[in-house]
Amino acid sequence: MTAAPRRSVAAPHSRETLRRELARRFRRAMGLTALGTVVPGAGLTRTRNRRLGWTLVAITVVVIIALAWFVLTHGIMKSGLAIVGRPQLLRVAAIAFVVGGLVWCASIILTAIRARPAWLDRTRTRVLAAFTTVMVLLVGGTSYKAAEYATITQDTIQSVFKTGGGATAGPKLAEGSDPWANTPRVNILLLGSDAGVGRTGTRTDSMIVASINTHTGNTVLISLPRNLQYVPIPRDNPLHQLYPSGVYGKPYCIRAQQDASDGCLLNAIWTEADQWAADHPGSFPGSQSPGRDTIRDVISGVIGLKIDHTVVLDLKGFAQLVDAMGGVEINVKEGAYGGKLPIGGHVTASGQVTGVKGYFEPGLQHLDGWHTLWYARTRAADDDYARMSRQRCVIKAVVNQVNPAAMLAKYAEVARIAKDNIYTDIPGDNLGAYVDLIERVQQAKITSVALDPKHGVNTANPDFTVIRQDIEKAINPPKPKPKPSSSATSQTASPKTPTPTPTPSSLDTNEDEC
Repeated sequence: MTAAPRRSVAAPHSRETLRRELARRFRRAMGLTALGTVVPGAGLTRTRNRRLGWTLVAITVVVIIALAWFVLTHGIMKSGLAIVGRPQLLRVAAIAFVVGGLVWCASIILTAIRARPAWLDRTRTRVLAAFTTVMVLLVGGTSYKAAEYATITQDTIQSVFKTGGGATAGPKLAEGSDPWANTPRVNILLLGSDAGVGRTGTRTDSMIVASINTHTGNTVLISLPRNLQYVPIPRDNPLHQLYPSGVYGKPYCIRAQQDASDGCLLNAIWTEADQWAADHPGSFPGSQSPGRDTIRDVISGVIGLKIDHTVVLDLKGFAQLVDAMGGVEINVKEGAYGGKLPIGGHVTASGQVTGVKGYFEPGLQHLDGWHTLWYARTRAADDDYARMSRQRCVIKAVVNQVNPAAMLAKYAEVARIAKDNIYTDIPGDNLGAYVDLIERVQQAKITSVALDPKHGVNTANPDFTVIRQDIEKAINPPKPKPKPSSSATSQTASPKTPTPTPTPSSLDTNEDEC
């Protein structure tokens, strides 16, 4: 009698083996797809397209090594600025992100197809397809965002940092590791303007010149009051035709004749020049902004220093920048005449303060952009000169507390703010050098010079010769005379005579009580 075949034992064992092999190959397909997501082409190296996979891996390794070498030799900040400061390179980077992203996504899909087992069941097939889709979206979305940011940055750099006719040459930077080796000092005019609703023209409410020793980073902030009168108008400026005397407001103020509440103050120069240009087309040939160019030249004549570059910041943009850096720590002071400083408000013709939204509490506080702006602008409780002091304190706080690396992490937001609210004639190619200069300033000493009555300046009738002399002393203080040794003093002892007390300059540099 013939025995029956033993299929009942072998069949279950074969099915279990098949299930295990199928699970192993499924996990392998998932793993290779994930590997191809981390390193382009890495998953393909274990499939029939291994040659293509190794090619993509080699390209990736070469790019990573090149970038790592560049960053290690130049530093993270300078490496980023080397790219950011070159719009053409940003355009190439945007294209590279798009093309590279497409190739990377295609390699992920090809890896999943080549690694998928031929007899994979429907459920696992759908899981692998869903996983592959998520990986493709992750890589594709990242590549798209990188390309978008590169395009945004390119647009911002071209809008804010000028090229060609829109740029001012400024100091000539040196080749090599220190671009400031041949430039001992640079003077940058910082203008805060507000041409908001209800205001006629552009009024420069904040005017500060930062005179920077490029070797040490030591900086002198020169504040100019908005109500400075009889400022000099350069002979080659078209506004000189309106005031042939070369003095703004002499022999009489034309603005005051038209509006008794207005006057020929320094902060009216911008509007005055723009109005003259509008009434006399072609009077400012080649000038993109007659008012901005005129206020720069006038301030240069007031302080006796050549202005190398100008930065104009709309005040609402300043508040947004402070918010972007996460706020700023300010040691809030009381008003110059005592009492809390108001938030908002203005002084009426009768001397009453109206429109106050609140009051600043004295003491160290973390202020957001809106409150920082009002702390720098408020003067309803004191005067212009106390406000100038607060503005210098705010600038010091922002310079000392800003973290360039952290700001780069928010560069899309910062780029939008900069594009909408900042003007500068600094060439984009010099951006890296100026970031290096800011780092030196952060590690150095910042002092202040104020052109106000407290420091001997009569804003209604200023003596510009004395002002220029005193500013020169503040920037280049005389070296102190060496004290005689005690032995020499004893040998030449003579009857005591009173030692004359040195007379301080009317514009002594000072550390603002911030």
